Amino acid sequence: MIRYDQALPRFAFAVKEAIGEQELLKHVFLRDAAGRLTFVASHVLEPAVLDQICREAENLAPWVDQTLPVASPGDLFDEDLTVPGAGNFEYIRQEDFEGFVRVVERRLVGQDWLRPPMPAIDGAPPIVVFASHKGGVGRSTALSVASAALSRDGQNLLVIDLDLEAPGLASMLLKDMPAFGALDYFVESGVSDVDDAFLDDMIGTAALASDGLLHVVPAVGKSSADHPENVLGKIARAYVERMDTDDRTISFLDRTRELIQRLCSRTRYDAIFVDARAGLNEATAAAILGLGADILLFGVDTPQTFAGYRYFLAHLERFRPSASGEDDWRYRLRMVQAKAQADPKAQSDYRTHTFELFSDTLYDAEEGIEEQAFNFDYDDPNAPHYAWPILYDGNYAEFDPIARGDQFAEHMYDRTFGPFIEALRETIGRGT
Repeated sequence: MIRYDQALPRFAFAVKEAIGEQELLKHVFLRDAAGRLTFVASHVLEPAVLDQICREAENLAPWVDQTLPVASPGDLFDEDLTVPGAGNFEYIRQEDFEGFVRVVERRLVGQDWLRPPMPAIDGAPPIVVFASHKGGVGRSTALSVASAALSRDGQNLLVIDLDLEAPGLASMLLKDMPAFGALDYFVESGVSDVDDAFLDDMIGTAALASDGLLHVVPAVGKSSADHPENVLGKIARAYVERMDTDDRTISFLDRTRELIQRLCSRTRYDAIFVDARAGLNEATAAAILGLGADILLFGVDTPQTFAGYRYFLAHLERFRPSASGEDDWRYRLRMVQAKAQADPKAQSDYRTHTFELFSDTLYDAEEGIEEQAFNFDYDDPNAPHYAWPILYDGNYAEFDPIARGDQFAEHMYDRTFGPFIEALRETIGRGT
């Protein structure tokens, strides 16, 4: 029996054999909410070609719709499929098929994961997303320390906590919480427009002895602390899509971009740090795919780290640039080795795992690739797999800088976070 993982590659191979590789890209595969596939032809196919595809489709049940394996947009009553270039280019690399196809996905949830990485937000400074597949890797601690260090450089920073289900970043930076947080914004903006006064009530200012400004948008604000019984209800509604006046769907990703654009129109920031939800949540898609940001992928040297990132990077592989000269978002990725040992061999072992991970997913094949291919040597410090290390430090095992101000003291954090912070400074400098 054909399984989900085999269906699209085998169906794509069957169609390519019938109409050719170049012709294949003029049409689109539709995958419905249950996962079944239909080949949607943009023009009428020759009867012999149609029969050939339908015969092959019989061998791909249940994951090819046997009642309508091949259809026209009119057969499906879907005007969106008549638009030239409908769907996303998706790269497939399997034994049955390797190459690009065009795919339209219908999902009940997770639509933002289907969107290719977005460009930078107009009017926004460089954005850095702190992400991880698993929690407990020191991601929020590193963000807090780095934001304190850069604000002391005289930079104006905006920190946004998008970890709505596990809020806590703001408690590391703020003594006084603002009335509302990001969770409130997504709930309120889902039913009505949010005015500037509401935005003012979302921003807290970190009380650090610094030459710059450090604004913080918490995941939840004081209102949620006063009414904790409503937090789970808010989370259930935060990701709900809404429609604009032109009946266009506005997703969580769209509203995240809108929030950042509005905040940046009010205050000039030199950089924005975003704490992403751990795992493969919908909020994670908005942060990683939606902001045109540099993405720091935190992990520790465990099998769970590399298994989780393999799911993530293999999904991103479908969005690899299909033409030379196209903006290559892959350069914006960077691994971070959290809680690293000072032992060079231990760091080299981690690099071996990350090199294999990227080689199996996002790096281009070596044979027959031009010089501009997305490929890196194992020891290339500019490579995404070449992890920035953050050494394990027991002084930060229990991180509470509001109570322990010395955790934000430069002489304390420099020995642990110094190289990481310096690399972050260079990344932000390249983006300005």
